[in-house]
Amino acid sequence: MLKKFSPLLISLSLFATNGLGDELPIKIEGAWVQAVPRAAEATAAYMTVYNTGQKPIQLTGGSSPIATKIEPMVTTREIQNGHQVMGMETVTGLQIAPGETLVLKPGGNHLMIMNLTSHPKEGEQVKLTIHFDSGNETIDLEVPVYKRDPK
Repeated sequence: MLKKFSPLLISLSLFATNGLGDELPIKIEGAWVQAVPRAAEATAAYMTVYNTGQKPIQLTGGSSPIATKIEPMVTTREIQNGHQVMGMETVTGLQIAPGETLVLKPGGNHLMIMNLTSHPKEGEQVKLTIHFDSGNETIDLEVPVYKRDPK
């Protein structure tokens, strides 16, 4: 029997280490992955990331057994023929200043999970490794899958 967890109750205070033993002070709350139909080739991961340290940190992507690629995406907006058109653009990283927060949410910036190798269903848990800075700093998570924002 699968247990459902509210992402608002899931709060992780994590200190990831790089190969040099330096600590990366990160707090992650509300992490979740969106359930998609079997025909979909991609989904997204959302969360709130707090930089509790004294130095800037950059979220550079991730990895997971459910996909071959996870990249940070920013939402773009431009005016075309008098209409606002939204899109997405891959970036090398999302910067988080010391003491600041990065919110990844539907309709906004997010981690794009591409080339799905499996399609987790709502209520399941997904293993997700988040990569920071040069990719040497990682945080392993197990996050719930929801069809829509569980707020």
